[in-house]
Amino acid sequence: MTSTRRARPGPALLLTVLALTAAGCSAAPGAPQAAPSATTLSPMDPPPVGDIPRLTRVDDRTLPVEAYLLTGEQYRSFDAAQSKLATGCLREYGLAWTRLPGPATAAETQTTHRYDPVDPADVAVNGYHSPDPAAGAKPSGAPSVDPDVLAVLGSGLGPDGRSAPGAATEFHGKPLPAGGCLGDAQHRLTAQGGTGRDGDAAVAVNFESFERSRADPRVEEVFRAWSGCMKERGYAYPTPADALKDARWAAADRPSAEEIATATADVECKARTNVVGVWFTVESAYQTELIRRHQAELAAVKAGNDAMTALARSVLSAGG
Repeated sequence: MTSTRRARPGPALLLTVLALTAAGCSAAPGAPQAAPSATTLSPMDPPPVGDIPRLTRVDDRTLPVEAYLLTGEQYRSFDAAQSKLATGCLREYGLAWTRLPGPATAAETQTTHRYDPVDPADVAVNGYHSPDPAAGAKPSGAPSVDPDVLAVLGSGLGPDGRSAPGAATEFHGKPLPAGGCLGDAQHRLTAQGGTGRDGDAAVAVNFESFERSRADPRVEEVFRAWSGCMKERGYAYPTPADALKDARWAAADRPSAEEIATATADVECKARTNVVGVWFTVESAYQTELIRRHQAELAAVKAGNDAMTALARSVLSAGG
């Protein structure tokens, strides 16, 4: 099923054998897939905002938290360096393995799909379905991998820095590094900081700002204006999320004419009422305040990301 639009995945190490053997795993930034409930957040006064621009798209803009989140390029660099190190490690055990290249992905920011849908040309074809033809697709035709390779690759290191229970500890009498060759690669790339995933503090700000902004009076007001615009066109949805999550769209593999018409009205009403401009501006203000409150933790996250990225680039630029 491909009815949900693209979103940035939750934090996950790029260590699965599937990602390494079938398709490279790169994060697709966008609206958080999960967020704390507004009822669980501590009280916070709505932050002030300056002039609110009229926006119909924000893929050319960035949110403040992006300075502390891994970029798609950083993920790809980590993934490629990890694969290179793991391949070299396998050679030490007399094993050969070639990782298939992952799909090419365009550069995206956190905002690219955060307030989707916003593109008239996109919804005219896809409605509320993802425009990414690979979204939701299951790997097919992936070559089988030698069981010995799988055993020596291992599954990487867990959050506690240890191998998964039951993981192989040796191969033909030769000891394996903790977590196998993947674990060894992960350890080497994160030796000076970073974890191969977005830092928890940055993820928390990313999720919390999205949830707080949706419940902000200024955003709720523009949602009401959007809802009124939709009603004029014959659609009864309180918020854009209600239109996006209409169960009828999720029940179909392809967009219907009705879905496309609804999504088209959605985009037109967003433009008319300036939903994107208001929402982006308000959420940016929340992120700025949350970053101020958690500056020490976020500075440590960024330092770790930078150190890990530098190591990955060093591995990729080295011979061998």
